[in-house]
Amino acid sequence: MNISLPPVVLLCLIVLLSSCASRSDNATETPDTKNETGERLLAAPPKDWVNIFQLNNDNTRLTDFIPPDQSKGDWSTKLSFEAHTTEVLSLDPIELLFSEAETDQSRCNRVRHYNIFSGLENNYQTSVRLFLCGENTFTNRGEIKLIKAIRGNDYLYSVRIARRTPPFDVNEEEIPKEEVARWSTYLRKISLCDGSPGHPCPQPEAGAESQGYSSQ
Repeated sequence: MNISLPPVVLLCLIVLLSSCASRSDNATETPDTKNETGERLLAAPPKDWVNIFQLNNDNTRLTDFIPPDQSKGDWSTKLSFEAHTTEVLSLDPIELLFSEAETDQSRCNRVRHYNIFSGLENNYQTSVRLFLCGENTFTNRGEIKLIKAIRGNDYLYSVRIARRTPPFDVNEEEIPKEEVARWSTYLRKISLCDGSPGHPCPQPEAGAESQGYSSQ
């Protein structure tokens, strides 16, 4: 059920995501997210989610997932992992997310966005932002996004959760509270490491499943 998002709920969301700087002990180190220099994005899609798109070239890596009960042509929730080489994309995480906000301004009738967290996480520049698009002029739907961006030494990574909704007034946000809390926890567990003393990787739990998005 959708509920109105008063300031206290928004504050709870900010508190949940602001704790991104605290690494989760349940993070799973997935070998298939390792690039040539040992940099790893510790992330995996939810169980049984379906890969609907993948791009892998010299400069960009992109993978999209949707729930198993949704279709590629008419999804309502999509999870995207994206990585651009730092040689090509010189933006820092905050600049990347402001660029996303500018794009929303050009394609949405009503827009609001909130900085959730900006700082260092495992000694990498990290930023998380919540975006509200009241009505996308291309899809004629509302859109809620949570995006976490991390600048590594080799790639600028972003993890994007997009939720399509009926059009809404961004000043009276109608967000499914339980779903937002679930995705907030999901993003909080995602981190980057390379195994060095400055960017240590967590030890995988015994018997942990290695299912994950491949950035290669």
